[in-house]
Amino acid sequence: MSRPSSPPDRPAPPTSPADGVHVVVGAGGAVGRLVVAHLSAAGLRVRAVTRDGRDVGTPGVEAVAADAADGAALTAACRGAVAVHHCVMPPFLRWTRDFPALTDALIDAASAVGARLVYADDTWMYGRVRAPMTEDTPWRPVSSRGVLRAWLAERMLHAAAAGRLQVSIARAGELYGPGVRSLIAGNVFGPALRGRPVHWVGDPDLPLTPTFVDDFARTVAVLGTTDTSDAAVWHVPHPAPTTGRALAAEACRQAGTRLWLLRHGTTRFRAVGRVVPIVREGAELVYQFEQPFVVDGSRAARSFGLTPTSYEEGVRRTLSALRTPSADRPDAARAVAEASA
Repeated sequence: MSRPSSPPDRPAPPTSPADGVHVVVGAGGAVGRLVVAHLSAAGLRVRAVTRDGRDVGTPGVEAVAADAADGAALTAACRGAVAVHHCVMPPFLRWTRDFPALTDALIDAASAVGARLVYADDTWMYGRVRAPMTEDTPWRPVSSRGVLRAWLAERMLHAAAAGRLQVSIARAGELYGPGVRSLIAGNVFGPALRGRPVHWVGDPDLPLTPTFVDDFARTVAVLGTTDTSDAAVWHVPHPAPTTGRALAAEACRQAGTRLWLLRHGTTRFRAVGRVVPIVREGAELVYQFEQPFVVDGSRAARSFGLTPTSYEEGVRRTLSALRTPSADRPDAARAVAEASA
């Protein structure tokens, strides 16, 4: 994709990713905290932006308070940035209301300061697939959340095509790991640790590539420092496919408990959704676990030298975090140190 010349009033970006600040917006979340830690570990200047300016667990990082939907405040928070990492994750039930406005604000802010925008995305826009999802898989969403994700990504790519900024999109599958809340994270690891039934939504014997949260964060960080494309989509590298049953069995093996797996189909999930709003909203995404859910990240692995975390190691670190009282607020710097060990 060719990129037109920068508008006259657009600030000149730093000459390299090492010359400016890397701004992480949504730095208080499970992904954002780790992105901050990876960037800091690489010796870069990092500014962690959260709504309240909290400490996100990495020493020496500049903490700034700003509402991601407030364009003026966000632009001020991004001043001097060479890359803006979009790790904002609104509450699931407010996605439709909040995501468009804050994403537009991030596009405007990154464009205003001359920074690359790096977006932490998912794979919901691909819809029903029969083969591994690659960066070239057509966008055919079958859920309202998938349509929203496709629309947000398209807005960023359109802004890049118009010459407003450079864009890198990192896409992950279903996340698991310390601090993560997802269908896999919530239904597998806690129950395995306590010797209780593991609940699996969909078919536990289909091929699956769950994404370890630290691999996602590392990919987002690397794109902000290494990607030179004007606009590109990259998939997070994964180990070879496993299955839900195998992942649950590994969690129980490491926890020293016996696997007791209960399978739930779409019908049961929708029935629960009649009384639980967040389950009702999430029911439209169960299709992902009723088909092979394999994300092919080999292109990013080759291009950036990224090696994915093994499931054995990812399970170990996830269970270790759950045994820690502060597991919901992991020490991001420690997590990166463990990943490098």
